[in-house]
Amino acid sequence: MPDLGPFIVSGVAVGSVYGLAGLGVVMLYRTTAVVNFAAGSIGAVGALTAWELEQNGLADPLTWLAALVVSTAISTLYGVLIAGRLTDRDQAVKASATLGLTLLLMGFSYWRWSDTARTLRLPLDDHGFTMFGVRIIATKVFALGLAVAVAWITHAMLHRTDTGLAMRAMADDRSLSGVLGIDVRRHGALAWSMSGLVGGVTGLLLADLIRLDVATLTFLVVPATAAALIAQLRSLPLTVIGGIGLGVVESCGAAWKSVSDYRQIIPYAAVIVMLLWSHRSRTIPIVMRDGR
Repeated sequence: MPDLGPFIVSGVAVGSVYGLAGLGVVMLYRTTAVVNFAAGSIGAVGALTAWELEQNGLADPLTWLAALVVSTAISTLYGVLIAGRLTDRDQAVKASATLGLTLLLMGFSYWRWSDTARTLRLPLDDHGFTMFGVRIIATKVFALGLAVAVAWITHAMLHRTDTGLAMRAMADDRSLSGVLGIDVRRHGALAWSMSGLVGGVTGLLLADLIRLDVATLTFLVVPATAAALIAQLRSLPLTVIGGIGLGVVESCGAAWKSVSDYRQIIPYAAVIVMLLWSHRSRTIPIVMRDGR
């Protein structure tokens, strides 16, 4: 039996990032009714921007700030210029449009930075402690704490503030919300800005905890979506728990050589399972010819 301690610690940290990214997906869905498949690619552009600025000698805090600004700006611009024009379309169209943004950002990222894997270190990597013989760096603790904090803050904002209540009402019925005096454009832009900010943070964390390359960060959206689906795109705490669970299972898979080559499919399998589970009670009418 392999020692699973290091794998569990690593899985909790990476899973916290999955859960944090999932919070961005759930928050945006609950406020705009849009499933955002571009969250990973938005974070990738932000993290790679930070890396480039770091290579050019800019101070680390400014590079991280630049990453968050870039990610937030991309998401906000999409929300205002594109998503705002698709509000009357069905959910499949709105979700597919974010796939278009993903492809656009991936193409730009490969053109600008190529597919070379890079490293991006955060200052918390230099600090940590040992528990039960396992070295735990502060970045991993920070990732877990941040996921929990964002879940709590987002829940409080959506349920205890006028802005949050307006955003939830807008998701239920955008037209009626406008009639009632809610500024749907402003609140929609705010929702996309918050989603972009979360995407920027997750991009930086994942670049530090795993690696910095276009594909790894872009496809962060898969475990993020899986975590969101585990929570049925509603529960913020369950999103974090689901993300951590996925991270732990995926990480522990590396402990056994027989399954280590297949552990990357776990988030994809989770998405399929949750989609099938969510549609388990749906009936499909069958029309037969000649009255049979």
